[in-house]
Amino acid sequence: MNNYRNSFTEVYVILEHLEKEEYKKIPNKVIDAILKNRNTQYSYSLVDDIELRKQRMLPETKAILFNLFRDYLSTTEQKEKIIRMQREERRKNETEKQKVYDTNVFRTRKGNKL
Repeated sequence: MNNYRNSFTEVYVILEHLEKEEYKKIPNKVIDAILKNRNTQYSYSLVDDIELRKQRMLPETKAILFNLFRDYLSTTEQKEKIIRMQREERRKNETEKQKVYDTNVFRTRKGNKL
């Protein structure tokens, strides 16, 4: 649970570095939830010389940032592309699950019914 609270702290620090116009695209209720759930005892800062994608951050932070980008900061075209990619990834995962957990008890094995 602490990782999530720490990740909200990281997200908040990153959001503070957004341009004002971008920051305003994120609903206040989302910002409030981030503020409410962050770990105020956890210290996080960005390194100025390193681009965001190369910054040290928790995996949960990356997931939250991805969702914030998809839902509030991306263009319509970017959002559609992301949704298509997510849909394809879910389809692939379901196909893999079906292969691993194939439980068709009604098929025959070597000509004999089960």
